Amino acid sequence: MEQHKATMKEKGDARKRTLPAPTGCGKKAKVATGLSRSKSMSSLGKRAPPPTQHVATLSFAPRTQPSDRNPLSRAEQRLLDQAIKASLGEEVDNLTPTKGTPQPKGSLLDVYNPILKSQGRSLLAAIDVENLPSSVHSDGFGVLGEEEVINIKATTDAHLRFMRSKAQSPMIVHLLGPANIALVDALVSNSDIRKCEINQNFRLYDLMGLLSYKYTTDCVLTCYMHYLSYVYPNVYFMNPLIYKWVEDYERSTMRIDPDWMLHDYLVWPFNLGNCHWVVAVMKTAPGSTIYYCDSMNGTDLEQEKASVPANLHRIISIVGDSVNPPRRWNTTIEVILVPRQQKRNNDCGCCVNEIARAFAHDPELFLSGEVNVNFESLSLRCTQAATLLKWLYHDVCS
Repeated sequence: MEQHKATMKEKGDARKRTLPAPTGCGKKAKVATGLSRSKSMSSLGKRAPPPTQHVATLSFAPRTQPSDRNPLSRAEQRLLDQAIKASLGEEVDNLTPTKGTPQPKGSLLDVYNPILKSQGRSLLAAIDVENLPSSVHSDGFGVLGEEEVINIKATTDAHLRFMRSKAQSPMIVHLLGPANIALVDALVSNSDIRKCEINQNFRLYDLMGLLSYKYTTDCVLTCYMHYLSYVYPNVYFMNPLIYKWVEDYERSTMRIDPDWMLHDYLVWPFNLGNCHWVVAVMKTAPGSTIYYCDSMNGTDLEQEKASVPANLHRIISIVGDSVNPPRRWNTTIEVILVPRQQKRNNDCGCCVNEIARAFAHDPELFLSGEVNVNFESLSLRCTQAATLLKWLYHDVCS
């Protein structure tokens, strides 16, 4: 009996020596080896089974990280590759791995991004977003330019500081109301602000810019003008972007909707130098006077008249020339002094919205110089945000 046990022990030791050593270390490797030994010692006369594949190939290879990107279809992947090639241009040949080196598998993003990273660059920053097909861009693939990434982060941080300020949060809750507070919180915490749209022309990004002390985007002004045209049908509100388009492309003629002639008054917001919003208001009747309003005006009327853009009458006249017979306005432009906006709050766009609202509410009173506007920054932004959310989101009849 003792001889039999010694023979079995020798066989067990020999089998253990022939097993490949586990490549891992620690508790799992010891448990696996212990299981193999206990199996051989408990057999007692029976031939022990060969080692299992699990024990022989035990290893601790690092897990592959799940991709951060949304999966794209083959068609979308081809479009993305075309956008990458178009953005890199002739540089593609220099970035292509040389022959003999392992060719990375996957999209061009997976091929070129490691090469650019080794040069301290980023492929995502190199891709021109305008060349990126809309089907891929709208899919949330996340190709952003460096400036856009910085701008989105700055807007998000500014919005959170605005909403969470201990000094002004009670007033924000009062002005926005509980329904809008809940809506804004849900959208900001669960949405991609670049992708989420409250309305076709009004993004979450625009709303967050309005509910902060950032510059007001042109989408905010455009949507607010649409709202005012819905409330005040006797006033025609021009698209805020037309003025800059005419100015940049030096247009002398323009086709425009002739419906503006059917309204008694016209409001035209526009941007100066891509940094400041102002507005011109007028009657549509021939020979009427054009009135200019600037929320950054001073108290010297003559000085403010000298600051009126020199091409203002020419550009507005293009609208008058678009109808038959042409309509002409008085060449003398008057300035209406309004309260000055608060400093360092970037409120010029909100002030233009408020001026347009006050004018549309009672045009004749406004043109007589009785300007009833409120340029208090917090009230201005929260009131306009609540108005747009009610009109675009809560009011199903709008």
